[in-house]
Amino acid sequence: MKFDIHIHTSYSDGAGSPEDVIKQAKKIGLDGIAITDHDNFNGFFIAKKYGSENFKIIPGVEITSLEGHILCLDATPAVEPLTPAVEVIEKIHASGGIAIAAHPYDVFRGGVGDLIRKLKFDGIEVKNGRTIMSSKNVEDIKRIADEMHITKTGGSDAHSLLEIGNIQLEVNEDPIEAIKKGNVEVITGDKFKRKIDYVKSFF
Repeated sequence: MKFDIHIHTSYSDGAGSPEDVIKQAKKIGLDGIAITDHDNFNGFFIAKKYGSENFKIIPGVEITSLEGHILCLDATPAVEPLTPAVEVIEKIHASGGIAIAAHPYDVFRGGVGDLIRKLKFDGIEVKNGRTIMSSKNVEDIKRIADEMHITKTGGSDAHSLLEIGNIQLEVNEDPIEAIKKGNVEVITGDKFKRKIDYVKSFF
């Protein structure tokens, strides 16, 4: 099964409505998504009514902690923006959710950086569809995740419909349980892979 666990809608800074996001995700063959708007669950609450046995809608949010962005999945905790990251993670866990470090070393957007070595994250985003420049490459981040025994995850970070599915998680069970166990594979969507190969052909 394939999931995109990092998607934004028009309820934060995304272009598509929750309904349009779901239509696109189904069109490209995903088995489910997490809507992770910035600091609010409004998009998720709209989207969840479209979930089914064949298409899972995972509760999610991208929390702007004091030190950087943190994805919360499988819970809807009340967390104020700019709360210290350690407290954000504690609140996520207290609510039964999992905490993932989003684009931790992104140069232009707020990543938590080396806090992935210090805090109790359940996952580290080793691939992010929108990261253009990072202070560490993908292999460096994978190595850190392995050293810290933290699950390697990824997501498209889609802000437009065409970005959905650029980075996916492939799992053989419920995606939240798979992340908890570390039984996930981060894969690149076919269309996105073709774009990357095209760009690489110029270098």
